[in-house]
Amino acid sequence: MSEHPSTPGTTLVSDLGDPQWITTRARVRAAFGGGLGDPSAHAAADRIRACMPTNDAAIEAEHDARDRALAQAYEAGIRNYVVLDPDLPPWTPMHQQLPAGSGCRVLYLLDDDEPAVRSWIVATCQGDTNVRWRSSYPDIASCLRVASLTGDISLTEPVCVLLSTALQHTQEPHAVVAGLWNVLPGGSWVSVTQLPPREPAPAANTERSPVEIQFRNSTRSPLVLRSASELVQLFTEPRRWDITRSSRVELRAGNLAPPGDDARPSTVHAVSELLTLTARRPRSSEPVPPNATTPRTEGAAP
Repeated sequence: MSEHPSTPGTTLVSDLGDPQWITTRARVRAAFGGGLGDPSAHAAADRIRACMPTNDAAIEAEHDARDRALAQAYEAGIRNYVVLDPDLPPWTPMHQQLPAGSGCRVLYLLDDDEPAVRSWIVATCQGDTNVRWRSSYPDIASCLRVASLTGDISLTEPVCVLLSTALQHTQEPHAVVAGLWNVLPGGSWVSVTQLPPREPAPAANTERSPVEIQFRNSTRSPLVLRSASELVQLFTEPRRWDITRSSRVELRAGNLAPPGDDARPSTVHAVSELLTLTARRPRSSEPVPPNATTPRTEGAAP
């Protein structure tokens, strides 16, 4: 899951580049969508946009990919949905994209360091018997098993999991995917989008791109850009999911001039690609029993 410090700061970035968190991931993403009322989040969005002008278009395309995955999952007969780290308005919540009166169950797993998200979910979904929410602590497998026991979600039939935000903002992607493998029934879907780095990954693990540094210096969680091969590898090693859909969406910064003979170099930005992937757990495989001991996945959280 996403990593957070126990005591976030409130001042600006120091000269040494040490993180001085001034807002949260969800608030910054809301600012990219045009959300109002949070000057700190808008200032952080401007700094991130300066490093990656296509970020606005990427989040919009991410939601479009989410909606397509939802429509395909619903048409395939899936009626249980899980969302990790949901977004704030103005982005449309996932449960509002499902057909009204469909009876689908939606479970939101909430980041404890995003109080604004929890407040909004509680205020919006109170009284909706088909929408539930709970903390994502301590790990996704434990959360889903408890949710199944309380009737918030069913793990006896396929589940569609929207994982994009949680996967983009964690250093422990193998742990997240392994947790899903240990609990999801066969036929379940996992939908992921990822904005890859524009350049090859640095040789040293400690090196980060300017946008990743700026994101970490502005929020309480990292931004981790992964290549297409890294994204696919998460669902093929050590456990093989069936990748049913994988594509690339070309993006351009909407507020920049398109390339052309008369375009100034300073107003042109190279095309970025949004990677989208849907992984399905094979129906022939069974989840790991709750009391079973399983080998630790490389990169899993202790």
